[in-house]
Amino acid sequence: MTYSGSSQKVGFSRNPGWTLLAVSLGGAMVGLDGTALTIAGPEIGKDTGASLSGLQWITTAYLLALALALFPAGRIADRYGRRAVFLTGVIGFGAVSVLITMASTVAALIVLRALQGICGAMLQPAALALLRMAFPPHRLELALGVWGGASAASIAAGPIVAGLLVQWSGWQAVFLVNAPIAGLTTLLTLATVAESRSAGGRLRVTSLLRAPGVAIGAVLTVLSYFSLFGLLFFLTLYLQNVRGLDPVAAGLWLLPVTVVVVLSAPLGGALAARFGPRRPAIWGFVLVSVGMLGFTLLDVDTGWTDALPASLVLGLGTGIALIASTQVIIGGSPVAMSGLASALQQVATQLGGVAGIVVLGVVMSWRAKEVLPDEAVTQGLVPVGADPGKAHVAFLSGFAATAAVAAVVVIAGAVVAVRIRSGRPVPEPAGPPHAASDVDGERRDQQ
Repeated sequence: MTYSGSSQKVGFSRNPGWTLLAVSLGGAMVGLDGTALTIAGPEIGKDTGASLSGLQWITTAYLLALALALFPAGRIADRYGRRAVFLTGVIGFGAVSVLITMASTVAALIVLRALQGICGAMLQPAALALLRMAFPPHRLELALGVWGGASAASIAAGPIVAGLLVQWSGWQAVFLVNAPIAGLTTLLTLATVAESRSAGGRLRVTSLLRAPGVAIGAVLTVLSYFSLFGLLFFLTLYLQNVRGLDPVAAGLWLLPVTVVVVLSAPLGGALAARFGPRRPAIWGFVLVSVGMLGFTLLDVDTGWTDALPASLVLGLGTGIALIASTQVIIGGSPVAMSGLASALQQVATQLGGVAGIVVLGVVMSWRAKEVLPDEAVTQGLVPVGADPGKAHVAFLSGFAATAAVAAVVVIAGAVVAVRIRSGRPVPEPAGPPHAASDVDGERRDQQ
């Protein structure tokens, strides 16, 4: 196996499957934490007395810190070692998760979630860079699909696991579960994953954005997560505060969306490998928009089966669109900038998520308060002395508006996806490998 001469590898793994397993576990930990926090949000609010803005900050502090730290983390990973940075992120993520279980105030949760975001910034770009170095171009799409499927599986498990943990042990257990996953990922990475780093000069984001299709892929990722994060944030409030479901039931209600994402992510990778990312991205965004519009019809009596068609369409489109967008970024970037490209993908993810929660939160507040001018209705709660029916109508009016706005944003993504170059990306020509120097200075032959 040969790689571009612009990147160094130390101690090649003979089986890239081990790298895929290790980085998938790391991604699963982050994915599990993300959707688990969504389910735990209402309980955190009750326990700490957090307002809607407080809950938003607990969520977005992580996303903002991660977004700000991703590019520095990507550069460090490319220059000093992707495996080393990945391990640092995994260990730090697990350790901070344990500290979060000891927090009792909104301020402490916001600070610790920001620290967790910095650890996630070290973990995620290094993970995708390790995949880029482990698999040749003709197998990268499928590897990304499997990685995406594993992340989606953790997202699917998140609501169920979180519901059980919150109901039985409190919201703190949602974070404590990260510790054993981090430990297993650390051991597996130390035992099986090869170190790699760039042998090039200074790496610049502007240079990366000039690579074919990379900027378009970043825009598509932002638009995808804008809608997805915003919808899930308010859908959880609907299920627990309007419908009155317990955390386990709320997790089960979300299961169709997340399970279909699990199944469609590898499908998205296979479609990108067969046709290139352009067509999967376009049709994936169209499906997501249709699913979003289906959620505008929710009312206080909407059952699981009533929402099933919209859930299935949304999940199918999401898995296909997200993997296609990722492939546009990762496949179109130079090999030497793999860590930076992975950081760009994650920055787009987090900025899209933050924008979705904040902007759709403004839409929710504006529309719901037109019906009943009280902050409580934006969380699906009934203000003291208010009519429950009117309070729920206010929330549902706001929710329908957020879903409609999300659908319009996703359609804009389909229009942007038309600009993706058709066909599969042409891989960089492989050159003679560089002699690599390990972190301890010992030179090793590449295999």
